[in-house]
Amino acid sequence: MSAMPVGLYSISVRDVGVDDLLAWAATARIPFLHLRGGPRGYDIARRDPAELERWRRAAEAVNVPITGVTSDLDLADLINRPAAHGELARLADGAVRLGAGWVRLLARHEPTAVHLAALPDAAVPPLPVDLLAELHHPGWLRGDAPAAFTQLMCRNDRLRLLADTAQLAATHDTEVWERLLPWARVLHLSDDGAGHDQRGRAAVALAAASHIRGGQRIEVAVEWTGSPRTPAECLARYRSALARWRHLAQRSDP
Repeated sequence: MSAMPVGLYSISVRDVGVDDLLAWAATARIPFLHLRGGPRGYDIARRDPAELERWRRAAEAVNVPITGVTSDLDLADLINRPAAHGELARLADGAVRLGAGWVRLLARHEPTAVHLAALPDAAVPPLPVDLLAELHHPGWLRGDAPAAFTQLMCRNDRLRLLADTAQLAATHDTEVWERLLPWARVLHLSDDGAGHDQRGRAAVALAAASHIRGGQRIEVAVEWTGSPRTPAECLARYRSALARWRHLAQRSDP
């Protein structure tokens, strides 16, 4: 597999405005960014559209596109809170203004039996961007939950998975990885300070690299959640993750 660009999730650096983040990323030769878009991040849904468009122009000027936006909305909101569809629509509009192609939902609540029964028939609202779900709660990675989530994706062409190496590795179940990774649109190489080899994270990354080798389009970015989240420490962690990813990518070659 030839070298591919690896971006950075903005959660990896704290207390940096978008303009400064873009300028720093350009200097560091980071090819693209995923932007934390909820209220705990840059709050995309409540920004002036003109400001979002200015950020897009700034990203284009330094050749560091913002390719995706994460939200704090939950996958359960598709079923339980129709009012959340309006928030999601505003986020999607903001993502388009930024030039991004997807918005992420969290799945942070434990899926109940009632929830799983309703999930395959949940209505995913039409959006101008792809919708990705990140399976935060470990309950989404065991029992009937992976199958129910897969059925939902089968029925909705623009709903896919944001795969996180730490989350998938925590299952210790390669069958779950192989069920879900074919649906991955984005992969986050997650490092909380323990590196990328702890508890099978390298195995998940290697499996994803094999899918990419087979022609699947997966956008890869580094997510640093340790301490400190300064630009200097983040860049060191990014470069370490990049070297490790390239090694794994070579291992996936026949």
